[in-house]
Amino acid sequence: MERTLIRPRILYAIQGTGNGHLSRASAFLPHLLERGELDILVSGRDVNVTLNYPVKYRLNGAGFVFGRQGSFDWWQTLAIQRPWQLLRDSGRIPLHDYDLVINDFEPVTALAASRQGYRRIVGLSHQASFLSPKTPRPALVKAPHAEWLFRHYAPCPVSIGLHFEAYDDFIHTPVIRPGIRALQATRDRNEILVYLPAYGDDLLQEFLNRYGPEQDWVVFSKTVRESFTKGRFTWHPAGDALFLRHLEHASGVLCGAGFETPAETLFLGKKLMVIPMKHQFEQACNAEALQRMGIPVGQGLDPATGTILQAWLPQPSSPPIAWPDHSQRLVDLCFDMSGQLQDM
Repeated sequence: MERTLIRPRILYAIQGTGNGHLSRASAFLPHLLERGELDILVSGRDVNVTLNYPVKYRLNGAGFVFGRQGSFDWWQTLAIQRPWQLLRDSGRIPLHDYDLVINDFEPVTALAASRQGYRRIVGLSHQASFLSPKTPRPALVKAPHAEWLFRHYAPCPVSIGLHFEAYDDFIHTPVIRPGIRALQATRDRNEILVYLPAYGDDLLQEFLNRYGPEQDWVVFSKTVRESFTKGRFTWHPAGDALFLRHLEHASGVLCGAGFETPAETLFLGKKLMVIPMKHQFEQACNAEALQRMGIPVGQGLDPATGTILQAWLPQPSSPPIAWPDHSQRLVDLCFDMSGQLQDM
């Protein structure tokens, strides 16, 4: 008589502010589905990426709203906070039904684990890399409030960090999703892709027109509803599939100093320039790391950044960075770490 193999139940909890967390998740999903029965939780509302897999829990979480002047819209950010709902949600998520919770900087399940006495939760995120003092920070910027958030926004008993380099023994190089690895990257279009969602479209067009009047720009916007072309500008609604189609053949990318888009650009061997969001310490840290790698960094839509942009536009790209596909190894590591927590 054959024994029925009981597959472990897995909850993958993903931060839903910004697109990078969900983009990265697509690399882990096939391996998680091989290992067990998978449920997905997403908290936050500001994403333009969809998963080809059902989301069981969609929660408000504790996210942010982009502004129009290069930073967050702090009033709108305060307006969307629902602390009592976050508290209720953290009490309702049945964590003890799961053998493993993987947490990508997601606050509801982190709080739930603390309240429910649940131990088998493993952090797997870019933000976890900032738990190490070895991870680059800008020398002249101190942000104790941001350092506090790195540790307390979504705390887990153990964590795996992701960054451009393995700065510490628990930090690993970027996970590049299958959709990027499948691209046949060329530079046969004189297009620069632009994704700077913290800036208003008018401000962005004025800046790019002033410092790159002969350049073809493809701008992805959170406010544009339909694609259109006017002069040297093509505008698209922010969305992943269309961005990938342009990224395959573009000559370069101008974007914020997040993590996923810069990593994917460098992996494909496209030239990259970043403008970090103002008052966003994580992006300031990412910009510092990229600058150490030779990537040009601007600071707002100002003349100094314009000068950097003008110098960057005619530059060739560097060779692709061949980061290995270690997504399955990281999933295995999550299971190993969860087992150790269970035994403690």
